Amino acid sequence: MGKLRHPAGGGLLVAPLLLVCVVACGGDEGGSPPVSPSASASASKSPPSDSPSPSDSEQGEKAEALATYRAYWDEVEKAYAKNSVEGTDIRKVSVGPARLAVEQSVQSTRENGQAVKGGPRTTKLAVTEADLDRDVPKVRLSGCLDVSEWVIYREDTGDPVPQPDDRLTKYVVTALLEKWPDGWVVTKSEPHQDTPC
Repeated sequence: MGKLRHPAGGGLLVAPLLLVCVVACGGDEGGSPPVSPSASASASKSPPSDSPSPSDSEQGEKAEALATYRAYWDEVEKAYAKNSVEGTDIRKVSVGPARLAVEQSVQSTRENGQAVKGGPRTTKLAVTEADLDRDVPKVRLSGCLDVSEWVIYREDTGDPVPQPDDRLTKYVVTALLEKWPDGWVVTKSEPHQDTPC
């Protein structure tokens, strides 16, 4: 997985985005914790006007998750530019298989004598599902990933590595994020390279 053969039959080409397709880890078991009734009559009073409403709180959580996903792609770009995850925050914004996929892909790129310049852009990101009342809140996102400016090249010559002519450079990406004690983290990021956007 994660490598393409050049149509002319050349060597294997590392395609970074293929290797950032991962499996979700945990967080899907169990239900929402039971909601406890108010302990006092004062709980039924209206909250002060400066207190966030449940809707405001939910929108805030969604905005944080979206920001974390954008930060994730920023760190993926840094890792490929350095040909190493060291010195990046990929371990802060992703966990389990999501993190491992990036680490392995960057290592494979380096071992194949290749490097990557430029970077991906995410657009049209939106929360498609949110389950914030769980012990471990989660959200699902969808958006468009543009890799047209992400160029793979040979480190020894600086020449771009040929890519298939029919390769999509803008396609749908979906993700699963969970809120852990230190904040939101990406547990799954899946490019749908056959679905243009």
